[in-house]
Amino acid sequence: MEMDILSVSAMTAVVVIVAGVVFILETLFREDDIVSRLWSIGFLSGILASVSYVIWAFTPDAWGAVAIGNAAFVSSSGFMWLGCRSFNNRTLGWAGIVVAAFTVTAGVAVLLEGPQGGSWAGAEIMFLALCLLPAAAASEMVRGSLVGIRTSISLAVVFGAQAIYYLARLIVLLATGRDGETFTQWWGTIPTSVLTITLTVVAVVITSLLRAERTGLRGRRTLTAPGTSFSGVLEPRWFERFAADAIERGAPRAEILAVISTRIDDLPQVVTAFGASEAEDLRTAWYRAVRLYAPTQAWIGDDGSGGIAISTVVESEADARRLAASLHSAIYDALDAVEGSVLPVLGVGVALSDVELHDAGSLISRARAAAAEAALSEDSSVVVAAPEDTQGVSR
Repeated sequence: MEMDILSVSAMTAVVVIVAGVVFILETLFREDDIVSRLWSIGFLSGILASVSYVIWAFTPDAWGAVAIGNAAFVSSSGFMWLGCRSFNNRTLGWAGIVVAAFTVTAGVAVLLEGPQGGSWAGAEIMFLALCLLPAAAASEMVRGSLVGIRTSISLAVVFGAQAIYYLARLIVLLATGRDGETFTQWWGTIPTSVLTITLTVVAVVITSLLRAERTGLRGRRTLTAPGTSFSGVLEPRWFERFAADAIERGAPRAEILAVISTRIDDLPQVVTAFGASEAEDLRTAWYRAVRLYAPTQAWIGDDGSGGIAISTVVESEADARRLAASLHSAIYDALDAVEGSVLPVLGVGVALSDVELHDAGSLISRARAAAAEAALSEDSSVVVAAPEDTQGVSR
């Protein structure tokens, strides 16, 4: 029986490691946002937990591995929850503190029992955390931006199943004790490993699909390899690099570079109310309008916060304002033409390089802030960022 447990523990570790590494590597290659990074930390924690438990299974004297494994297991569920909260654009402050507290407590509980605690040292604390954190993640899957994505239901089932299983496991543990036959035979390592393998495979698939869904809504496009055609929108880092190069080359000729940011910040609300396909239709119309009506030689890219921006040389502030107004009208008409769609709030902001402002990052940030201001304004469709010591100029 001992060899069966060792084999199952090793098999579980292999599945968790392979699944986690695939997700983490894809995150690194795609340079995704905070949601994917949080989920990647969750999978990385799961890998650490699996390795720790295998070490303990083969070397019982290494009882400290149980403390690391329990803490990492709790951390894994916690970061999955944080990723779901971030997907819904909810704050992570207090939630992060909760995850950190559960993680530390799970590890300390094992250390307090010491070597005599055995395989199930600190199990009560860990089971409680593995019930509450997945339950919180499951509730997150049926609210906010996630509720409009049908794929999220599957992940809600995964988190819900984990929460229910560990609640039942905790109850059985408290009722029969750590050495009770009911607990060790039906709620011990082997059945838990089978469940872990199943849920891990499903979780990797669903989170990958959700990441693709979110990437589509955010409109990120990857720059193709040198020598190939490019027909998308530049990622933030490339957009900023090209804008910086344009500023540097235009400075000796006193040319003015304008960054015009366009924002539709309520696409997540559209997903919640009408579904992801509706939001995708709006996003497609928005991108098409920007690419069609921007100057031919303008760079088009993600402004670093989900907006779409262009950078181009202009003759004056009035010229930039006219171009921004033209873009606003074109985007508005394109959105209005989407059949059966709600009309989202559109904001357009402009920032201009001058003798004092030659930093591309600051220029993009100011254009983004001006666009956000325009989206909230009832009087202005376009806001031109003024010097930092004054207010924005509205149109």
